[in-house]
Amino acid sequence: MQHSYRALAQQLQGEIARGERRVGERMPSVREGSGQFAVSASTMVRCYRYLEMHGWVDARPKSGVYVADWKARPTAQPAAAAQPAAAAQPTLAPPASMAFERFVSLQERMAELYALTSQPLHMGLHLANAAPQWYPTEALARIGQRLLRSHPDALGVYPTGTGWPAFKQALVQYLGAKGLELAADDLLVTNGSTEALAVALRATTQPGDSVAVESPAYFGLFQLLDSLGLKAVEVPCVQDQGMSLEALEYALEHNSSIRAVVLMPGFQNPLGYAMSDSHKRRLLKLIERFGTVLVEDDTFADLSPYQPTAQPVKAWDRLGQVVYCGSFSKSLAPAFRLGWVSGGRYHARIAALKLSHSLVTPLWEQMVLAQYLASGELAPHLRRLRERLAANVVPVLASVRQHFPLDCQISNAGNWWLWVEAAPQVDTLAVLRQSVRQGIAFTPGVLFSASGKYSHCMRMTVAQPFGPTMDAALATIGGLLREAV
Repeated sequence: MQHSYRALAQQLQGEIARGERRVGERMPSVREGSGQFAVSASTMVRCYRYLEMHGWVDARPKSGVYVADWKARPTAQPAAAAQPAAAAQPTLAPPASMAFERFVSLQERMAELYALTSQPLHMGLHLANAAPQWYPTEALARIGQRLLRSHPDALGVYPTGTGWPAFKQALVQYLGAKGLELAADDLLVTNGSTEALAVALRATTQPGDSVAVESPAYFGLFQLLDSLGLKAVEVPCVQDQGMSLEALEYALEHNSSIRAVVLMPGFQNPLGYAMSDSHKRRLLKLIERFGTVLVEDDTFADLSPYQPTAQPVKAWDRLGQVVYCGSFSKSLAPAFRLGWVSGGRYHARIAALKLSHSLVTPLWEQMVLAQYLASGELAPHLRRLRERLAANVVPVLASVRQHFPLDCQISNAGNWWLWVEAAPQVDTLAVLRQSVRQGIAFTPGVLFSASGKYSHCMRMTVAQPFGPTMDAALATIGGLLREAV
């Protein structure tokens, strides 16, 4: 029985040979083709790879796949192709890997990642959260139980406003320790940092605008930009500094469509870099000079092993050009999905857009975190979490260096992730497809760019206790990397 991609390739080859698809005609995109022929995106990609290898189509970067001048190519076989599909081609070895992944959209790659990782896994290294036992779950549960007993009516009240007043006041004190002089009215509580970023970008840009982002950057940001009709301008990161300010200045000078800059100066995902204060001040001067907007994502800053109490860029903002976003989803309570945004000069518009986006944020979780923050336990919890991460990464790194190919470049991204750069010919998405069959997942590097870069890289979240299971999983990934080389 033939593989489905081969059968589809032979069908399309026959249509080309019979003139049903003319030379130079654009073929369906991967998304269109997968819907039209009822196959997966990966099957469609393999089909086009096969057709290109045999001279039937040409792949044009950032344009699509087009019917090639197959009659002029020595690889063309018109007589065979005109026959029924089953007899169109002799059995050949599977085609060599080609760069067709660049024609698969980010949304399709994300859909594949979610599909791959939705199956049962015994070692999930793909999500950016710590082990559940490293969060103060019991303390939060006790507070929640008390609140349910004393205020059961809170579950029957529809929440209103921009956030639970006690929670917003606790946030004011928490952020004040970071050097932010904010009042409760300067804060809007959101459904995690994703919504904070979404309403911030909606308030400061229009569809078709460009947004400067770090490269590599968190893949959820690229999804968000795509959904808002915005174009990502990728600015490279510099080791131990974060976004290159020289490259950002060049981009702002030569691309007038850039309306906002989004970055994580406190603790960057996936590289783990933290900007110095001098770098942050230089960044703010650039933002003010070009009159653009800085959307500062501070979600991971509390977890930075370098400067966990460092001031955000927002602390120096006097013109309201910095929109500050944060969340407790990574550091305190992932399931609560609570975040916030302080919009500076754009705050009123952000608040209005939040109403149209999701109306309000659930109340009970805010009540629980308000009491937890008032207890004074947040700082000790964060200190313990950072200590656990630092101690855990030592055996993790030893295991990776033992099991991974010697030519892999391994960066300890702040004790939270490992960023691994494999040999250039390695496709880590293909490696992931193999590893999930053995119950092991990581995040392939191709997701951390809108332009398909970093396909030979991967991010592994190692914020969980190291033991035999993780060691075996790392050995499995290392073995698959060796096979890929």
